[in-house]
Amino acid sequence: MEDDFLAGFGANFGSSSERETQKIQKISGGEFDKFSKSVLEALVKDNVPPIPTNYRIYFEKMLDSQTMTFKKRITEMMELDSKQEGKQVVIEKKVKKSFSALNILLQDMAMIYKNTEVIKEMIAKRMSELSINSGNLALNATLGAMQIDIDRYLALLSRYTYDIKEKFEEVSHTYKSIEEQSDFDPIFEIYNKKFLLHTLELCKEGYEKYNYQNTIVLFRIKDSVLSKLADTKDKNILLKNIAKIISKNIGKGDILAHYQDGIFMLLLQHCNIQNARKIIEGLIDRIYNTNFFISSVEVDMNLEVVMSLIKDDLSIDKLLDKMIKMLNTTGKDSQNFAVLD
Repeated sequence: MEDDFLAGFGANFGSSSERETQKIQKISGGEFDKFSKSVLEALVKDNVPPIPTNYRIYFEKMLDSQTMTFKKRITEMMELDSKQEGKQVVIEKKVKKSFSALNILLQDMAMIYKNTEVIKEMIAKRMSELSINSGNLALNATLGAMQIDIDRYLALLSRYTYDIKEKFEEVSHTYKSIEEQSDFDPIFEIYNKKFLLHTLELCKEGYEKYNYQNTIVLFRIKDSVLSKLADTKDKNILLKNIAKIISKNIGKGDILAHYQDGIFMLLLQHCNIQNARKIIEGLIDRIYNTNFFISSVEVDMNLEVVMSLIKDDLSIDKLLDKMIKMLNTTGKDSQNFAVLD
């Protein structure tokens, strides 16, 4: 059993550093093997084709019901994927930050050029005044020479400004290309609308062809809560907090995205409405049991939540439109969430 993967599970793991350096020589038998088989059995039972994507979703969902020790060990092995995904988010954020810095630099250059033009006009005006009032030819000659120097400087500055503007437009074009391909929302650091809409279309196709059960859930903080926060920055902090809580309390195979205007969309993959109800009830309870403090003031959270199974009888746009219209029928004082049939 020394080389068996099962040896890695149980009470006597050894120290953290030992675990990190442990090499897995063989993956067979034991708890891991049983778990892997149970994932496959669940897929077959639900009539879901055991292709890699489906297997991963079921694997991650079923992992949540395992013991903490088992889950921790497997999670460590899966961290490489999440780190890679996190790296992509960091790179996108740095690219966007660099673009913003370039934009500011161009604005500063334009301001320098504009102010230099103002100085040139002022010198011309003073020369005109001096020639009229004093007739001092030497002084006029000095100012004339200065004006010629400024003209040369302006010509040079104009050339460099043109070059910078040209390069900036190239950077801007590249940035737009990156932004179009981006799957992440830079503000809330979760998936963006484009990515999730594409995924929802695949879910709709999955229902049509294989009867896949995927549930979409919309979350929105009530206006009565957000309207008490005058500062946009504070509103975004509160929205970010909600996004973080949802992200931390969903299965690894599920997807959270920012749709628009503070509406978050949660895709529960291979999850029917009955199971989605239980998940969302628990999630809402967790959110309402969390204390939110914005600028030292406690916020009484109130959420609007609507869920629906993704089927093929409606376009994704119409489905989301109907769900959004139902949002205001929910809340802490009425029903915690609504289900669109």
